[in-house]
Amino acid sequence: MINIGGFDFKTDLINFAFTHSSFSLKNYERLEFLGDSILDFLIADILYKSEQYKEDELTRARASIVSEDSLSKVFDKLNIENKVKLGKSCNKVTKAIKCDIVEAITACVYLEANLEECKNFIIKNFDLNASEQKDYKTKFQEYAQKHKYNFCYEVEKTEGPAHDLTFFVNLKLNDKIVSSSFAKSKSEAEKNCAKIALEKLKK
Repeated sequence: MINIGGFDFKTDLINFAFTHSSFSLKNYERLEFLGDSILDFLIADILYKSEQYKEDELTRARASIVSEDSLSKVFDKLNIENKVKLGKSCNKVTKAIKCDIVEAITACVYLEANLEECKNFIIKNFDLNASEQKDYKTKFQEYAQKHKYNFCYEVEKTEGPAHDLTFFVNLKLNDKIVSSSFAKSKSEAEKNCAKIALEKLKK
C-alpha cells in the first residue's frame, strides 16, 4: 500500500503512474490520457458549484488550475520525485513530466475508487485559487484585445527525441514576430513568448 496525497493506493497500478515512456513500454501515457479528462471535468464541477466565478471566467479559471505550472506545483507538494522511473535517454523530471504524472495519479484514484474520491484528492492537494493569478498568455491576450491586435503562436521547430522534445515557438503580432522562446512543452514556450512580448510592448 502506498499513500500519496492522503489516498491509499492498494494495487500495482500506481507504479505505472510514475513510469516514463523512456523507461518502459508499460508507462503512464494511458493513465495520463484518462486523468487529463477527469481533471477537466472535476475542476469544472468544483468551479461551477463554488459560484465564485462569472460565466465568462470559468474556462479561464479551469485552464489556470490545470496548467503545467499549477500541476507541477502539485507534484512538488506531493514529494514524489524519488518514485519517478526515467530511462537513460531522459535525465530530468521536467515540468511536463510532473504534469503528466499528476494526471496519471488522478486516473489511478478514479480507477481504484470513484469520482468522488478523485474530487476529494483534488480539493486536498490542488491549489484551487491558482486561477486568481492570471498567467502571461491571458495577460497578453487581454492586451492584444484591448489594442485590437491580431496575434498567434507558431511552432517554428522541435528538437530532440519524441519523449523529450524541445519546442521553439514564435509569437506573431499583426503577422510580425515580436518574441521567440523555447521550452520542453509548447505551452511553456508560449507563456515565455507572451511574457517577453508584454515586457517589450509596455516599455
